Amino acid sequence: MTGGELSQHFANGNGLIPLRDAFSRRSAVMPFRGKQRLPSDSFQSAWQELLSSPCPPRKRLAYIHVPFCANHCLFCGFYRNAYVPDAGADYTDLVVEEIQHDARSPALRSNPIQAVYLGGGTPTALSATELSRIITTVRAELPLAADCEITVEGRIIHFDAEKIDACLEAGANRFSIGVQSFDTTVRRRQGRRASREEAIRFLEDLRDRDRAALVIDLIYGLPGQTPEIWQQDLHTAAGIGPDGIDLYGLNLIPGTPLSAAIAAGKFPSTPALAEIGGFYDAGADFFRRRNWRQISNNHWGRTTRERNLYNLLIKEGADCIAFGSGAGGSIGEVSYGLTSDLAQYREDLRADRKPLGMVTTSDALQPLRNLVTASFEIGRFDLARLGALAGGETVASLTELLRQWEGAGLLSLNDNLVDLTVAGRFWYANLISAFHDILENRLHSAVNAA
Repeated sequence: MTGGELSQHFANGNGLIPLRDAFSRRSAVMPFRGKQRLPSDSFQSAWQELLSSPCPPRKRLAYIHVPFCANHCLFCGFYRNAYVPDAGADYTDLVVEEIQHDARSPALRSNPIQAVYLGGGTPTALSATELSRIITTVRAELPLAADCEITVEGRIIHFDAEKIDACLEAGANRFSIGVQSFDTTVRRRQGRRASREEAIRFLEDLRDRDRAALVIDLIYGLPGQTPEIWQQDLHTAAGIGPDGIDLYGLNLIPGTPLSAAIAAGKFPSTPALAEIGGFYDAGADFFRRRNWRQISNNHWGRTTRERNLYNLLIKEGADCIAFGSGAGGSIGEVSYGLTSDLAQYREDLRADRKPLGMVTTSDALQPLRNLVTASFEIGRFDLARLGALAGGETVASLTELLRQWEGAGLLSLNDNLVDLTVAGRFWYANLISAFHDILENRLHSAVNAA
């Protein structure tokens, strides 16, 4: 590999501040690298072939998508449908039917499921009965591991005591609550109706049940969110005593209501990229001083009850069995997405068809991509494992880049072990994308030369 090919991935150095200046933009890890789409007329035959055979032993997850929300949060690019009672009841019937049908297949019976995630959308927009039916069906029909993590993602609005207790009685053992900020003004600017005081009371009530792990999601970089407000958000969240806290940088998605409002001058602009790293640094330092364990780049645990299994295993490339309109999953080399069109989803299930909107197959480099993504996700990379998959020459060819990143303050490299600094953890997606580019170019070139 030439120096020029590596140098395009070099970080900015020369005395600059890594958290501010290492790269000119934050990259995103693209989920469809190396995947080839199958033609739509082959979807059903490919799916039936996949389900008909037991799978080799491997980690496995399940994801259930709930495509309803009480309202459209301004920063969100995933809003699809407003929840209405009739639609929720019909949708629950369909999801239950889909799970029961697929659960009988050899492929789904062959490996235990370590974690289940109900995401969206907003799962807690469903009624207590609907939530209970879905979770109960999952536990009755799917081969869950004895210590399976069952997460319900939710918001404060409409997630009342009846729904919480229904989830707990059905078997949920983890709640991930999207608070984003406790500041009432910042919250309501994003379409969050509950005030700071209401949010705290809700979370304390959920905590005091003491029957499931409680995780609070916070976002930094929101319009009007100053460093002082961010510090207060951190103190408030930690003071509640949850089992874990996630910190995510705002991804300002073009076309969202928030993007339009900022462009029209209705909202203050979001902090510049040069400022965003300071928010992450403040959060990392906050938890380090309180001895919380850092489970991944964006996630900290306070108690041993918080494992974050789903998010860690999905990065490792575990199988993910998907149910519900708009869900995405994978089994082995096959990835698939279910149609986000609710009418089509219903029509397909009623016709005894898997409601597939996309099916892809992965190339031979997918295990290598999974290793890169999972390693940088937890902030530590064992290059010996990379060498076992890609060869020692490939690892040696990356040394110049790793040393450059080390000099730029992003990592330390000792005895084939890479440890990311706080700045490296902030820019981790850039490091993953660079490794993916380089390894693909090198290994594809080797294949073509042969």
